[in-house]
Amino acid sequence: MKAGIILLLSYASAMMSSIFMPNYSQAIGASSFEIGVIGTAYGLALLISSYIFGRASDIRGRRSFVLLGLALATVAYAAQILAFNATSLMLIRAFAGFTMGIFTPPLIAYTYDAGEKLGNLAAFGSLGWAFGSLLAGIVAGAGEHYFSAQLVPYWLVFALCSILFLVSFGVALTLPEVKTTRMEVPLLPLSLIKRNYHIYIPNLLRHSGAFAIWIIFPLYLAELGASKLWIGVIYFVNTFAQFFIMRRLNFASPAKLVKLGLVLSMLVFFSYTLAESYTAVLPIQVFLALSYSMLYVGSLRYLAENNPETATSVGLLGSFVSISMAAGPLLGGAISHAYGYEASMHFASAITLVALLINLSRRV
Repeated sequence: MKAGIILLLSYASAMMSSIFMPNYSQAIGASSFEIGVIGTAYGLALLISSYIFGRASDIRGRRSFVLLGLALATVAYAAQILAFNATSLMLIRAFAGFTMGIFTPPLIAYTYDAGEKLGNLAAFGSLGWAFGSLLAGIVAGAGEHYFSAQLVPYWLVFALCSILFLVSFGVALTLPEVKTTRMEVPLLPLSLIKRNYHIYIPNLLRHSGAFAIWIIFPLYLAELGASKLWIGVIYFVNTFAQFFIMRRLNFASPAKLVKLGLVLSMLVFFSYTLAESYTAVLPIQVFLALSYSMLYVGSLRYLAENNPETATSVGLLGSFVSISMAAGPLLGGAISHAYGYEASMHFASAITLVALLINLSRRV
């Protein structure tokens, strides 16, 4: 339960920070391409730290890395207030992404070592995303109403992010040590990657498409007429639905969940192009929640159940997703800059089809 609370609070903070990041970037003078670069910096840093600290926690234990990551995240997310141009924001976002990778894989492995269900932990993370998206809309909307300065609404959001990370750090201090089997893991575990390629590569491709959408999604919703509050609500529908869905996926076959998640993701990404108003996006968000829940819980369970190097295998999943967090925003920014927002959604649907074919290439 404590691990779930930590993930809830930390994911709420990460979501609050990211949901208006394209708008904040634009407000301090970033171009569409630079918005993509800022997203890429976050993803690259997360990629590096997810693998480094996932592997380190298999060798040295979990709890200390959870504490270190949360402490640094408290500082990093507050520092976003200090950004004054695209370059400074890129550096601060890279720092923020690095801190997320320090504690997330060890926390997931800690939960598995403690004998708790990973679907339930993932559900708490999604609940954090849900409340984070809603809080971001409420706080930014209130800041816009009461303050005339353009950046103040975003600063209020970042300040609350830092506070929530501080609270999660306090909860982490009470985590008991759990018995874990420490092992030596190669610096570059090629055999681990090879035997799980049908999980890692499809996640990389699907999420590259997803992040190509998310980097411009708030701008797309605003173009459809959504206010800051409605943008928060639209994100909330997706993540709040995930909380209920993920808790019911512990019984299903992990391999089948991954396949179904990819199929549904492909359809959801294309469906965004059919929306004629922001209210039409709301029902699509429910299916997005179902698709992501199946893919994420299926992938986590498959890796944890089939690999003794639990934290390393989960950390590698985080690293592959982080590559998509680096590549996706860059691609999304470039594609939308050249061809418009809907082109990024067509790209996401097409690349998810490729991901599905790769997954199907191996019988599990």
